[in-house]
Amino acid sequence: MSILNTKEIYEKLNSCNKCGFCQATCRVYKETLNEFNCARGRIKLIKAVADGVLERNRFYEDAINSCTLCLECTKTCPSAVPTTQLILAARQDLAQKKGLGFSKRIALKSVLPNNSLRKVSFSSAKMVKNMKRFHKFRGIDVAGMPISDESFLDMAHRIPKLQNPRHKVAFFVGCMLNHTMADTAYNLVKVLHANNVEVVVPKEQRCCGTPQHVYGDLGTVSALAKHNIDLFNKLEVDAIIIGCASCGGMLKTYGDHLQTNVDLNEEAKKFSSKVKDINEYLVDELKIDLSLMQGIYCKVTYHDPCHLVRAQSVNAQPRKILKELPGVEYSEMHNASNCCGAAGMFQGYFPEIAVPITQKKIDDIIKTGADTVITSCPACKNRIQGSLNLGGHKHKVLHIVDLLAKAYELEKG
Repeated sequence: MSILNTKEIYEKLNSCNKCGFCQATCRVYKETLNEFNCARGRIKLIKAVADGVLERNRFYEDAINSCTLCLECTKTCPSAVPTTQLILAARQDLAQKKGLGFSKRIALKSVLPNNSLRKVSFSSAKMVKNMKRFHKFRGIDVAGMPISDESFLDMAHRIPKLQNPRHKVAFFVGCMLNHTMADTAYNLVKVLHANNVEVVVPKEQRCCGTPQHVYGDLGTVSALAKHNIDLFNKLEVDAIIIGCASCGGMLKTYGDHLQTNVDLNEEAKKFSSKVKDINEYLVDELKIDLSLMQGIYCKVTYHDPCHLVRAQSVNAQPRKILKELPGVEYSEMHNASNCCGAAGMFQGYFPEIAVPITQKKIDDIIKTGADTVITSCPACKNRIQGSLNLGGHKHKVLHIVDLLAKAYELEKG
């Protein structure tokens, strides 16, 4: 039996009251004006497949895979239909019935879960991105894509030890920070050290499983989750810190993906209870005071990553940090929580939709008058910076820990 015909999913497919409120917030629908590119239309298609009146054809696959999973429709639905859960169920069904396809299968099952293969793939990408023919690919600034010379996990052994730290945390790095923004990952450690927090970085950590989860490869998700849970639960730490919104959203819900294994589910809950985004850890746990620090003089705006603001309800904390930093002029962006158009592989598979979504974000950034864009997700950072580059704009996009690390460096003199 297909997952679409299980009692849990089928009942939720029938809970949509067809009001169309989802059209008001769906970025994909606004660009395409296609009814089957919003929650209501997609749910109708999924139900038709579940009822056996629609084939799993290319039209259906595109409708299901063109969702960015930004969660906006779930926040505006008066019936509280869990559209994201239904889309993920449909993708799981597609993976089971039709397979993942060659490129996805290689990426999701072979490259991303394997630390060595992933390192080789990023090294290869660094060579390819310098070839003129690949400078811009499907609206992505390939030439400007940062790829670190050395992964953060390879340099983590050089992190100095602290004397008499007040807390001890583990750092779950994530694939993007590890390979494309190793300097940012190190800045996260510097910020924690500045607050007398010891940081442990297990080198054996693997991909969080978000890409596999997004495309229905639940077997790989379970294997990755089990590995990471076993690894981190052996550590005596106060918290598990993340600097990637997508990783955080996944790690905090590991228990939901391992419900069939009672023992592992309990271990997953123990793991997830310790996971904290760097913003919430600094503000809610450490209660950092930045008011007496030296000034960093710049005008900034903030972009809310979808999987931080909606999946984790973290939005006040980064703004508190930015507004308290002396010398920083903060300008709130219109529609700051709108999706930037990255959405993992979505930007490569659907550039005709992703590019205009990103352009609206760029327009909103420019209107703020800010010279620097701050965010808390490496995928968002790379997408926005790349689009600014392609548009000839001089704005810088920084992860919030990059700005904080600079402030703490100035404080040290």
